Amino acid sequence: MPRDLGASRDGDGPVKPLALAAVASALTTAVAAWALRATDATTAVAAVAAVAVATAWLARFHDGPTGSGVALAGPVQLTALALVGRASAAGALPVVAAQVVGAVAAGAAVTALDLPGGRLVWDDPTLLAGGVLAAVVGLLTGWATLAGDPASPAWQVVGPVSAGGLLGVGLAAAAQPAAVLGLATAGVVAWPLALVVAVGALLGGLLGTFVVSWVSPHAE
Repeated sequence: MPRDLGASRDGDGPVKPLALAAVASALTTAVAAWALRATDATTAVAAVAAVAVATAWLARFHDGPTGSGVALAGPVQLTALALVGRASAAGALPVVAAQVVGAVAAGAAVTALDLPGGRLVWDDPTLLAGGVLAAVVGLLTGWATLAGDPASPAWQVVGPVSAGGLLGVGLAAAAQPAAVLGLATAGVVAWPLALVVAVGALLGGLLGTFVVSWVSPHAE
């Protein structure tokens, strides 16, 4: 049976994995918001990608014989890994809750700690385009998660790079749906668009996992 994500490998209970899930979302949110003060979009997207790789790497310390700690890095990763039996679906709700709480808290902190500096300008997609493109980002993130588990957290650059290219630098964190809600809290993106993008990314990750399972039934 897949290991419950609420239990750490060293037996310390639910605090450490859930704390990591919250911190991963908070860090992604903060970096994605503050990266918009970079001088160019490439630097901003690279910063988000670096955080995605770093949080996935840290999450690997919670790997177990039947469960991947990468599920703590974001809701899309959790969905993909749970569907292929590499994470516990039963323990998913508290993990997602921790991810959302961490992201929203970081978004609130960003508004209170508004740093000086220039801001990048980008065009938000329409709701329809945002949902469709976010689904593509989620699909690619789900594939990257399954391809990189347990090989390398470096695969997680796929999500931010594809999000920055398809949705724009303001939504470079779209592969982490919880962080998108944090960005809405920070006022970086509008709430309707954030909700559509978050749902689209989750649905894309779900679809991508089913496609991988259909094409390669033994991928898990």
